[in-house]
Amino acid sequence: MEKITLTLTNPQGMHARPASLLTKLVKDFKSEIYFYKNDIDNKKYQPKSILSVMSVGAAQGDKLTFVAEGSDEKEAIGAITTFIQSGCGE
Repeated sequence: MEKITLTLTNPQGMHARPASLLTKLVKDFKSEIYFYKNDIDNKKYQPKSILSVMSVGAAQGDKLTFVAEGSDEKEAIGAITTFIQSGCGE
């Protein structure tokens, strides 16, 4: 299992465009991936579902914790880390 907590730096938060890009980024990973916001780990979101990502309502400054478990978990977390730290494609 790989896990990382990242701070969302995108000024507009996780709106439709970055949500779509995140979903496209993770859809081909074989690992099970989920994330939660601001250490509230009883409400988990699925990054492979755009509706789930959009329902997060993540804003700039929110902490997103991503967890991946499977054969390509390190690659998945690495790709997600790069995506979030680079401003979610914006």
